[in-house]
Amino acid sequence: MQVTFYAPGLAYSVDSILLFQKEETGDWWRNALYQFYPQLDREWMERASGPEREARLREELSGVYEQLAEKPAAYQLHWNKNRREVKEALGDVFQIPLAGRYRDIRAAVTLNPICPRFLAERRFDVFYRNSPSGALGIALHEIVHFLWFDRWNALFHDDPAEYETPHLKWIFSEMAVKPVLGKPGLAERNPYYPDSCVYDYPETMTVDGRPVMETMEEIYAGGGIDHFMIEGYRYCQEHEAEIRRQMK
Repeated sequence: MQVTFYAPGLAYSVDSILLFQKEETGDWWRNALYQFYPQLDREWMERASGPEREARLREELSGVYEQLAEKPAAYQLHWNKNRREVKEALGDVFQIPLAGRYRDIRAAVTLNPICPRFLAERRFDVFYRNSPSGALGIALHEIVHFLWFDRWNALFHDDPAEYETPHLKWIFSEMAVKPVLGKPGLAERNPYYPDSCVYDYPETMTVDGRPVMETMEEIYAGGGIDHFMIEGYRYCQEHEAEIRRQMK
């Protein structure tokens, strides 16, 4: 298993940012840009056309991009120091040997505070303001998704199109990350653990008065990864309406 951190350039960062600044995008996604870059005029940005937004981001963020230059090497060094232990821990969790596998994972270091992942391409983005340990935490979260859905597909033989939002399989996968990352060898290397979920809803959600994450931890502790996938997803199906209600 190997992750390669790289800087794809300012244009990539701008394009990545614009993915989450569309009119139909929710405020949770859009707000982060203005929290980290208060120099941007939000009212102007939201009135502007697509090309105007792109030009303004290039102009305003070109100087900021210089701060990114040393980050990929720092992130890579920290990953390399921890790679063996991470590989062993994840191989144990997913019950598959990882030697010689998953060597093509790529992590683009960008100016975008929202860090999308691309399952089919085994790549994801990392915000440049992460520390090396924070970048490792982001990598762990996304690698779990890569392994999770490969194992999931081998178990269920379903359509990978259902692995992304708004499908229930995507919702469950975000809930599943925290129990997996609690394993020794992973938890102590992740500065975001135990708050390791990217979204707030798994941590705040309850069903029948019980925290959902407490239930997920219990299901995971009751068997291996396949058991967790089967029983955890059954739980999500049984309570889908309530889960989606609280996500809103």
